[in-house]
Amino acid sequence: MPIPLSVGDRVHLSGGYDFEPPWLQGQSRYLGTVSAFIPGQNQTPAAVIQHDCPISADNITGETLVLELRYVGAEWTEQNFVHVELCDFSSEAKALAASTTG
Repeated sequence: MPIPLSVGDRVHLSGGYDFEPPWLQGQSRYLGTVSAFIPGQNQTPAAVIQHDCPISADNITGETLVLELRYVGAEWTEQNFVHVELCDFSSEAKALAASTTG
């Protein structure tokens, strides 16, 4: 039975399309905490993650990530494939614009 993701849960984020994704900066994963759910681009809300340390990628450094589920009909569970938006600002409770990165 799937375990839903909730505010306050600890998460780890890893992987990507590349064998050694540049955003991981040589680490195997980043750790953070689910701080909120906001309207996403799909029916399922996006998860806002506050990471324990800053992350740098594509000339952006921040501690806030917004995760969107990748597949139609997917639900927040213990493990998912997601689109990642690195934010150098606090995310507001509104849908983010479509992006070509992540």
